[in-house]
Amino acid sequence: MEYQVEIASSQELICGEGPVWNNKSGLLYWTESVGDEIYCYNKQTGKTVLHHKGITAASLAPHKNEGLIISGKNGFSLLSPGKMLITYKNRAGDIPVCNLNDIIADPLGGIFGGQEAFSEDKKYETGYVFRLDTNGESEVVADGIHLSNGMGFSPDSASFYLVDSIPGKLYQFDYNITNGNISNQKVLVQFDRQQGLPDGLTVDSEGFLWVAMFFGGRIIRLDPDGKIEREISLPCKQPTSLSFAGKNLNELFITSAGLEWKTPFAPDAHDYSALKGGSLYRIETDFVGREEFLARV
Repeated sequence: MEYQVEIASSQELICGEGPVWNNKSGLLYWTESVGDEIYCYNKQTGKTVLHHKGITAASLAPHKNEGLIISGKNGFSLLSPGKMLITYKNRAGDIPVCNLNDIIADPLGGIFGGQEAFSEDKKYETGYVFRLDTNGESEVVADGIHLSNGMGFSPDSASFYLVDSIPGKLYQFDYNITNGNISNQKVLVQFDRQQGLPDGLTVDSEGFLWVAMFFGGRIIRLDPDGKIEREISLPCKQPTSLSFAGKNLNELFITSAGLEWKTPFAPDAHDYSALKGGSLYRIETDFVGREEFLARV
């Protein structure tokens, strides 16, 4: 099937990220992850407004009080509906909760967040995945992470998925809905560098995983065993993340990046002169997504 890709919000963001849909309000939020802006797209009017300026947010997750959990250098924070910023305790035992990238609320109302430990300029120690519990305490739930990105849950909440972009791995964990723990980590997909870097992720109602392929100029749909079921080409080379939205949750909104990152992690002979990105894209699909869980921290 051919899909029509349209620009929902024409921008030149350095790195648009973290799209999250509020089905109740009909609003989609996303962030300029290397700047200090959070944007809001009104589905009914088709207009974009600046929701907040002055906060650097790598990613976003919805909160039950209509606010947004944001991630960043200082760990997890809450941006209240009144635009007040509350930062949670940023230690998990002796380990600082910092340099967080993508985040997601889990079925119990906690928040998973993974670190961006990767540095291209110097040797670095790998990072962690944290879980912020509803009592405001953080714990380490996984380690050995280079650049944590997209996260998601299977429809039955039995599996938790996590992308580590630099080694090109998509991990699958068992998720314990009783206590929020994850275990039995395994590599579901090992991507080839020539495909681009796996970035943001979402899971549809059938349990298929959608992944934005940075440098790859497309999004892909994987079956629960990790096999590519379809690919959709985009008018940009650097999609970063994606979220199902709309009243029927059948529309994909895709963020993208306009930065120029010349790196050996790009595919061989990658054309840096090609359209990189920066805008928010929309695709009407024949699939249905799932509403995100709400944080209850």
